[in-house]
Amino acid sequence: MDEIGRAEWFGIGVIGMALAGTAHAAVGAMHIARDMLRAPTENPASGVSDLEVMSGPGGWILFGALILTGGAIYHFVSGAGAIVKEVVHVVER
Repeated sequence: MDEIGRAEWFGIGVIGMALAGTAHAAVGAMHIARDMLRAPTENPASGVSDLEVMSGPGGWILFGALILTGGAIYHFVSGAGAIVKEVVHVVER
């Protein structure tokens, strides 16, 4: 069995982060759609609808997307830098 190189690990990491981001976005979209399709109900005690009282998942989706984006950018930059160093080191030999 051949050894997995740095470029392959880089590709595996990028694909894994893309899949995690896609799954996170799909789940968030389902939560938003469910909340949008739910009929607002009036709370008789306060006169305010339940949807106004609840905080929506949009902020959490944005927060999660920012965290995933930051991780993806860091992974890309560090992986690309390591690959460039490896290529330059091989060329110098």
